[in-house]
Amino acid sequence: MKKKRRSKRRRRSASGVVLLIVLFLVIGIGVVLVRMLLSPKEGSTAASPIETELPLPQVTTSLQTPSVVVTERPEKEDPESILYQYLYEQVDGQQQVVNFTAEDMSMEQIGQVLEQLQRQPEFFWLEGYELVGSDTEYQVEFDWKYTDLTARREQVEQAEAQALAAIPEGAGDYKTALSLHDWLCDHIVYQSSSDGSDQDLYGALVNGRCVCSGYSQAYVYLLRRAGIQAETVRGTADNGTGAQSHAWTKVVLDGEVYYTDVTWDDQETHPDGHTYSWFAVTSERMASTHFAEPERGAEMTPSSAVACNYHYRNGWVLEQFNTEELVRIFSSQTGGSLTVLAADEAVYAQLMELVQDGEAMTAVLEQAGYPVSQYTYFHSEGSLCLDLFPEA
Repeated sequence: MKKKRRSKRRRRSASGVVLLIVLFLVIGIGVVLVRMLLSPKEGSTAASPIETELPLPQVTTSLQTPSVVVTERPEKEDPESILYQYLYEQVDGQQQVVNFTAEDMSMEQIGQVLEQLQRQPEFFWLEGYELVGSDTEYQVEFDWKYTDLTARREQVEQAEAQALAAIPEGAGDYKTALSLHDWLCDHIVYQSSSDGSDQDLYGALVNGRCVCSGYSQAYVYLLRRAGIQAETVRGTADNGTGAQSHAWTKVVLDGEVYYTDVTWDDQETHPDGHTYSWFAVTSERMASTHFAEPERGAEMTPSSAVACNYHYRNGWVLEQFNTEELVRIFSSQTGGSLTVLAADEAVYAQLMELVQDGEAMTAVLEQAGYPVSQYTYFHSEGSLCLDLFPEA
């Protein structure tokens, strides 16, 4: 406590001076004694003027009982979106068992979130889950197809880098999607496997062997890595031999929705190894042979855009049956193969009549600058596309 100091002018006498000197001596001795008492002893450490700083509270997390918290919340902060993002982070971190809190959500809603999560191609090791819980506390245990995930993910990244390197510098959406389409057709063989890898992007990108699901999963994955929106559509398809379970791709190019079936374009019997019959087609054209089941994947959003279709992009569409126009289309192409797309079923029927008339078709090819003795052709059921291969 501070002492108060009083100040008052007085006359100083001799005795007053003596008393004043004695007082100074007493104060000086007191200061010395205080310093001796406060000075640290040998071997001791003097205390800092600021003793200690209160520690910041520690933020701890537990993989066993995490709360649903996200770093970047979606624009619409509904419970499903928040839970999806949280579970996405956990699966990406290779957590097989995850406990979480989900308020205002039913078991069915949580199941829908988990189904959506399993559809993401980057989580190629997921093949099921078991969900248990009550009230607001739940636990999900994911079934893993593979165990050596770190090594397999590195292999996928290496294949991804090779595929993306095939995209020309400065390519837009069309050229990017086309380049990845071609890369997959050149690096994959349609083949099933017993370990389930034929259904995912690992089988497609690393093994180079898969079926339709693997093709689409790989295409979606690569398109997204290139900055293009894409989803896998699941359902059935009929190529003339009856409807069978199938998967294809829904992609957004230059702001418009298109559909691509890389599986059907990858044809071993095609002289070029692949065709563009099912590259960036409309919903109507795709729906003529492909039948979506939205509960299994993406919906077939109606679309009529053609600007990013291979044949429309290059001006190789026969709007009306006309041999002169067909000559123009063929003469504008270079290389060993020719291609044309009929605008509708009627034009396609006339085109097929022509191609089966060897003499008439040979005359058209000669006018287009391809003098041949014979030719072969390739067509895909329902695509309205015809590929020709002149032979000298």
